[in-house]
Amino acid sequence: MKKTGMLFLTFVVGVLGGFTLFEFIVRIVLRQMDTFPVTFIGALSMILPLAGGIAAVMLARRFTNKAGQD
Repeated sequence: MKKTGMLFLTFVVGVLGGFTLFEFIVRIVLRQMDTFPVTFIGALSMILPLAGGIAAVMLARRFTNKAGQD
C-alpha cells in the first residue's frame, strides 16, 4: 500500500508538471504568434499532463527498483 500511495503522488506531481509545461509552451507561442490553432491547444492540454504523469511514474518505479538492488 505504501508503494501504491507513493506512485499515486508521483503521478499527481507529474500531471502538475506536465500542465505547467503546457502553460509555459502556450504562453511563449502566444507571445510569438498572433493566432494559435485551438485544436493544438486542446491536444496539448490533454497530452502533456498525461505524459508527465506517466513519465514520472516510470522514473519513480525505475529508481525505486534500482535502490532496492543496491
